[in-house]
Amino acid sequence: MAKSVRKKGNIKVSKVLSSPFNIYWSKTNYIVLALGLLSAILGYYFLSVKPWNSSVSLYLAPVILVLVYIVFFPLSILIKKKEPTEQESK
Repeated sequence: MAKSVRKKGNIKVSKVLSSPFNIYWSKTNYIVLALGLLSAILGYYFLSVKPWNSSVSLYLAPVILVLVYIVFFPLSILIKKKEPTEQESK
């Protein structure tokens, strides 16, 4: 989203606003979140498999969904970016 700012002489300068997630989220966060979303979709699909009393819908789907909600989603939020140390920046 860009915001126009007027300056002297009616010259328009566009200012680019960056996302606040760029500071906190890296590529690995998005990958873990995508894996979590795909796993959640897979878990809900397995939950809908008929017959309702099959081993896939009674045992496998809940295990997948618990892993998604307890491991993948919090992990995607809690992974931190590695800050370059002084030795790496030289």
